[in-house]
Amino acid sequence: MNRQVLSAHFFIFLATCFTSMNYSIAKIVMPSEIHPYSIVLTRIIISVAFFFILDALLYPTKKYHLPFQDIIRLISCGVVGVALNQLTLYKGLSITTPINAALIVATIPIFVLILSALFLRNLPSWKQSLGVLISASGAYYLIMYTSGGLEIKNLTGDLLILMNCISYAIYLVLVKPLLEKYHPLFLTKWMFAVAALVVFPFTIQDTLRTDWFQVSTEGWLAYTYIILFATLFNYYFTTSTLKWLNPVTTAAYGYLQPFLATLFAVCLGLDVLSTEKAIAGGVIFFGIVLTGKWFQRNSDQEKKE
Repeated sequence: MNRQVLSAHFFIFLATCFTSMNYSIAKIVMPSEIHPYSIVLTRIIISVAFFFILDALLYPTKKYHLPFQDIIRLISCGVVGVALNQLTLYKGLSITTPINAALIVATIPIFVLILSALFLRNLPSWKQSLGVLISASGAYYLIMYTSGGLEIKNLTGDLLILMNCISYAIYLVLVKPLLEKYHPLFLTKWMFAVAALVVFPFTIQDTLRTDWFQVSTEGWLAYTYIILFATLFNYYFTTSTLKWLNPVTTAAYGYLQPFLATLFAVCLGLDVLSTEKAIAGGVIFFGIVLTGKWFQRNSDQEKKE
C-alpha cells in the first residue's frame, strides 16, 4: 500500500469519526434551538465561501475547461451528494434517534454495491445478493418496529435517513470519474455552489425565522462543530480520498459509524441501545458480512494499482 493510499485511509477514518459524532451533537441544538433547514442553508453557504477562498489562495492560476458531460455530472453531484443529502439528513435526524440514524447509515455500502454493479459492471455473487436482502430486512425492521413502533414521526425520520444513504451512495459513484480529471477542492467548491442554489428556496424561510440571538452557548458550540468538522473537513476529506480509493472501499468505512455513533450517543445520554435496535443492527451487519469478499476484491484491485 503506497503512502497516498495509506493517507487516504487515515483521512476517511477521520471523516467517519466526524460524521459519527455529528448524529448526537446535532441533536443538542436541533430542533430545539435551530431548525434543521436553517442548519442546512447556513452550513452550505459558509462552505461555499470557505472552499472558494481556499481554492483561490492555494490554486490561483489553476483553470479547467469542462466538457458538457462533466458539467452535467458535476451538477448532479451537487444536487444529489450535497443538497438532497443534507436536506434529508438533518430533517430526518431531527425526528429520529442518533442510534437509529447510525444503524440505517450502515446500509450505504450495500447501495454502493448495487449501484456499482449497475453502472461499473461489478456484478455481486449470490452470497452478496443474499447479503443485500438480509441487510435490507434489518433496516426495514429497524425503521418499522423500533423507537415507538409505527408512529408516523419516527417512520418519517428513518425513511429520510434512508433517502440520505441512497443519495450519498449515488454521489460516491458519480464523483469518482471526475476525480480522475479535476482537483478535489475544485469539485467540492462547485458542488456546494450548486447545492446552495438548490436548497435556498426550501430553507430560507426557516433560516429567517430562527432566533439566532437566543441560541445558547452549548448550542453555538454544537453548531460550530457541525460547520467545521461535520461539513468542511468531512466533505473535503471524503472527496479527496476518492482520488485514491474506490467508492466501495470509502463506503465500507460506514461500518464503523453505528458503533462510534452508538457509543457517543449512549455516553451523552441522548439515546438508549434497546434490544430491538441491537437485533436490527445484528441483522444489518450479518448481511454486510456476506458482501465482504466483494469489498475485499475491490480493495485488492486498489493495491495492485
